[in-house]
Amino acid sequence: MIRLRCQALACALSLAAPVVVRAQNLPDSALTHRADSITVGDYCLVARQVLAARPIVRALGADSSDARSNAAIICNPLLSEFSLLALTGRAPASIGAVARLRTNVYTDVQQGMLDAMSEFRAEVRQDPARTVLRDSFPELSARLIRISETAHSLVVVQARDGALDRLANYERKLGPTSARLNFAEVLLNYSAQRWAPGFRPSPLGGPSPLEVVASYAPGYITFTNNNATPLPVSAAEFGIRWYLFGSSFGKPGLEGILLPSYWSAGILTASDGNGAFVWPWKGRDRSGAYVSWGSIKVGYIHRASGSWLVSKQFQAIPFLF
Repeated sequence: MIRLRCQALACALSLAAPVVVRAQNLPDSALTHRADSITVGDYCLVARQVLAARPIVRALGADSSDARSNAAIICNPLLSEFSLLALTGRAPASIGAVARLRTNVYTDVQQGMLDAMSEFRAEVRQDPARTVLRDSFPELSARLIRISETAHSLVVVQARDGALDRLANYERKLGPTSARLNFAEVLLNYSAQRWAPGFRPSPLGGPSPLEVVASYAPGYITFTNNNATPLPVSAAEFGIRWYLFGSSFGKPGLEGILLPSYWSAGILTASDGNGAFVWPWKGRDRSGAYVSWGSIKVGYIHRASGSWLVSKQFQAIPFLF
């Protein structure tokens, strides 16, 4: 399991590293200010001016049709008032969007808009079109560079931050504050992340927060009505663990009690007899439910030998229990 966890983290690092390196030196504060002052309508205007110049269109050649298609996407009037920063979700939306004058358009076309801006930049910022722009239309070239490079830099920063978020999510789920799995859970979760909907990783979100729980837990304790001494209980757990990917969670030590890496819930089964390492289905077994907040677990089974069960998540023997 350690090898699997390391391989997953190393793979994520290798995929994210090129994007992170390219974006590290960007002046984020200056970029944010500039992107907040440029609207999608500004990009549309300069794109139309570029395509209205016949020397540039001739220089584009076969790429001119693709440039026009991308410009048509950029010139979508539904988002013309959005700043480039708002388009990436990093700034407030326009007042028209807040008033719901055009509903459900922002999320529908955002990704296509950013892709069209990147493709249009690539088409007009390569020779011979770039040379024609620079030599024959210097003012237009300067405006195009300012607007298109701002949009491109935003995409790079967004990719960088997304990569870092995905790495943080992998560390949360596979790192030192995650739950230790037994051998059956390793196989179940390895299979689930490959084939089960909801458990598979996604390109934008990274790992799924879900994990299968199927464990033998001999560390529960309970109290009976006529005995104040804690009694050991062995139980079987079947449920779902949900990892908390927010930056406020995943704290180590005492902070982890309040802000852990995960919570879980599921079915709890135990024998009606108490004892450490007792087979949960021995004799008259009963089932109930359990919940956990991080490593602290509380369960309830209606049984004569102690209904409330408490435990702390731990693994005494690696990959077993």
